[in-house]
Amino acid sequence: MKDQLFFDLTTRPQHIHFCEPGNIEGVLAELHQQNIAVLEIDGALLSSREEIFKAFAIALRMPKGWYGDEEYAPNVDAFLEYLDDVAEWIPAKGHVVLIRHSEQFWCAAPRLAGELVEWWQFSFAGHQGTVHLVFVW
Repeated sequence: MKDQLFFDLTTRPQHIHFCEPGNIEGVLAELHQQNIAVLEIDGALLSSREEIFKAFAIALRMPKGWYGDEEYAPNVDAFLEYLDDVAEWIPAKGHVVLIRHSEQFWCAAPRLAGELVEWWQFSFAGHQGTVHLVFVW
C-alpha cells in the first residue's frame, strides 16, 4: 500500500507537514513529475536564526544581491520577504522545503523550531507565501 502525504498545493491552509523519511521517499518522484520544486535542508545543522536564514538562502537559491551585500536574510522580515519571492527565481508548479533530520533540530533547538513554524504560518497568512514546509523526522 502506498503511503499518502496530504499535499494539496492548491489550498492555502495546509502548508506545514511532518512525516517519516520513508514516506517522503515514496512520493519524491511523483512531486518532481508534477513540476514541484523539492528543496532540502539538513535540520541537524540548525541551532540559530542565522543558521536557519543561511540554510534557507542556499536551499531556496536566493539570487546574489537580493539583500544587497548580505549573503542571507539579516532578520525575520527579510526572511519572510524572500519566502514571498521564491516562485520568481525557482519556476515550478509548487515548492516544498524538506527539513531532513528534523527530530535533531526539534530536540536541539525547540524554541527555534517553534519560531520557524510561526514564521511559516505568518508567511501564508500575512504575506504571499506558497512554499510548503515538511519536517522529515
